[in-house]
Amino acid sequence: MIVDASAVFLALVGAPDKPFRNEQLLAPDLIVAEVLNAIWKVRRAGVPAPEVTDALSFIDKIDLVQSRQLADRAVELARELDHPIYDCMYLALADRLDASLLTGDARLIRKLGRHPIATSVRLISATGA
Repeated sequence: MIVDASAVFLALVGAPDKPFRNEQLLAPDLIVAEVLNAIWKVRRAGVPAPEVTDALSFIDKIDLVQSRQLADRAVELARELDHPIYDCMYLALADRLDASLLTGDARLIRKLGRHPIATSVRLISATGA
């Protein structure tokens, strides 16, 4: 299962193991920067956030794929969807492996609409899948 930064962040603040139980997790390596940036943003806004050490421990359980390997397909998807490359990296990995992508990003789900890749994307909330 592919996880994006929003899914990991929600797992850290909600039900950390429920949506990921017994799953092999994969993500583009940019997930490290994205999760840490999300923690920084919410802390900067004065909102309680997960500890960085907890986030990094969680990320250490994820098999990381070099973003460069996904770049060409991510660019194609970004053009097709008119959507940021960051999210399209996760989509490109899901597409490459014919795997599910777990996300907490409702905007991404809406953006996918009827695109063929939409069938492989699942939305979770802070309380789990």
